[in-house]
Amino acid sequence: MGVYSSKLTREVRMERMRPADLDRAKAQRPAIYVPFGSLEWHGRQNPVGLDAIKAHEQLVGLAVRAGGVVHPPVFFGVDGGHEDYPYSYMYDIATMQAITAQMLKFFERDGYKTAILLSGHYPNQFKFQNQARDAYLAGGGKMRILSIIEHHAPNVSGDHAALCETSFMLHLHVETVDMSVLEGRPDDVTGLKVKRNWMGDEFRDHPCYGIVGEDPRGNASAELGRQATENLLDYLVKWLDEGK
Repeated sequence: MGVYSSKLTREVRMERMRPADLDRAKAQRPAIYVPFGSLEWHGRQNPVGLDAIKAHEQLVGLAVRAGGVVHPPVFFGVDGGHEDYPYSYMYDIATMQAITAQMLKFFERDGYKTAILLSGHYPNQFKFQNQARDAYLAGGGKMRILSIIEHHAPNVSGDHAALCETSFMLHLHVETVDMSVLEGRPDDVTGLKVKRNWMGDEFRDHPCYGIVGEDPRGNASAELGRQATENLLDYLVKWLDEGK
């Protein structure tokens, strides 16, 4: 259970809420938050659903602080260069644009005034989230919408399954991370704070195969994940309040 979800005193996750619960939440803050992600390789230490799991728990934290409702995580990602990795599934961009634009219409129909589209899988934001937002607004949509990935917020960094994302998960869902599988080989220097790309086939047998960024070994921590998450939530709360 996530760090915020495990401490809920009122339900904010849409799929677990009854209609009256949704009505009360909407009366307090008519905002809906959609976590987008993917299913794809995120290193040997992280779950393949990291992107959406991460964004979902971050948005649960936002709803706890600011009110609003959190949509279930959307695990359909696009692009990113990981399509050939095991357990990695990417979908048609035009289809995702159409689905997301339709989601926005449904949200407005149900009385939401604000929507945040947060994707833990970075290509989603500029491949279909922005286009769906623009199509919705061009068609007369009235909601205020923020389409964002986490490191667009000040003092928040991102990577692929390396120091940043592993730290996020150590904070948000520590039970999903197993750092022991990254123990280095005798010929491997671990813990260097230098961005590296371990995605090439030559790294297939390397502990860090399939990750891009600073080495998480000896560097990733729950505290780094907590600080970055709080910075993201500060930014999102400020954006929400500016629209009042």
